[in-house]
Amino acid sequence: MTYKRITQFLLLLACSVAFAFATSCEGPQGPAGTNGIDGEDGINGINGTDGTPGVAGNAVCMECHNLDTKDRVTNEYHVSGHAAGGAVGYAGNRNDCGMCHSDQGFRETRYTGVDTMFAALGGAAQPIQCTTCHDFHESLDFENEMNYALRTNDAVALLMYRADDPAAAPVMLDLGDDSNLCTNCHQPRTVPPAGDVDGNAYISSSHYGPHHGPQSTSLAGLGAYELGTGWPDPGTGSAHAENSSCITCHMHSADHSWTPSLDACNTTDCHGSMTPLTTYTDNSRQVTFRTNMDVLKVALQTAGLLDVDGHPIKGTFGVDSVGAVYNYEWLVDDRSSGVHNLQYTEKMLSTSLAVFQ
Repeated sequence: MTYKRITQFLLLLACSVAFAFATSCEGPQGPAGTNGIDGEDGINGINGTDGTPGVAGNAVCMECHNLDTKDRVTNEYHVSGHAAGGAVGYAGNRNDCGMCHSDQGFRETRYTGVDTMFAALGGAAQPIQCTTCHDFHESLDFENEMNYALRTNDAVALLMYRADDPAAAPVMLDLGDDSNLCTNCHQPRTVPPAGDVDGNAYISSSHYGPHHGPQSTSLAGLGAYELGTGWPDPGTGSAHAENSSCITCHMHSADHSWTPSLDACNTTDCHGSMTPLTTYTDNSRQVTFRTNMDVLKVALQTAGLLDVDGHPIKGTFGVDSVGAVYNYEWLVDDRSSGVHNLQYTEKMLSTSLAVFQ
């Protein structure tokens, strides 16, 4: 090893020994220092702007439940067919009738499915009124629910088929939420005649027929005495059933007289998109319909099926003749001159006339 390298080695060795000595001789840790002065509090933020006060809870209710609306609805109702109670003094106090001819009967039947309370009431039936058709709102979410608070909008089991065979499965009719409430009462009570082995049928009384409210089945296009072929399938052919509802036509602007309104007819989505109607009673098809109804009435009277007042005559007749009586009474009680479903009601009228030609 050269002298220069020996010198470098000795210097390196000396440094290492000195470093080791220095680190191995460190003293103990001194005491903790004094805490520093607390910092100043930050400045408080500015409060946000108060929100706009909400609408008072009762203000929503008062949009409808106010004296002006009550007076208007009451005045409209008093000129309606419902105001008289639908012969409430007689039919309203009878089982199987009170369900449509009285307030209590309608409400009871909606909840229990039967109409049996009037023997206990002793003739105390009340006429149709607000609570007959209206119940409580399901919620106050008026943007997402119907605002009418209807007592029911469920599909309806047709009485005409249950009366014919109580054990049969119900035939359900669903005309939509805006019509099903009305369907409960505006429906036939009896089925059309069926011929016996001799091809005859029996008119049982001067009240023979479907009863006084076949409007829902007119709209649906089912239930009449369907003689011959070429009848439209149920649920087809009625523009009023497909594109509108009972409420649309009979309660335009919430009118509680239930009188059809030309304003309802002439909306953009209905006749307003074509040639607006000038009257809802005298368009050409209705005029022809009423003329043919007069012809059918005379034919039935000539055949001894109707009396001078237009009531069915009790007796046994050919089933097609009895079917024509059934259809005639249906079309009289429908009270629309065919408008509810012109395709179906005109077929009823033409096939009934053909029986006597």
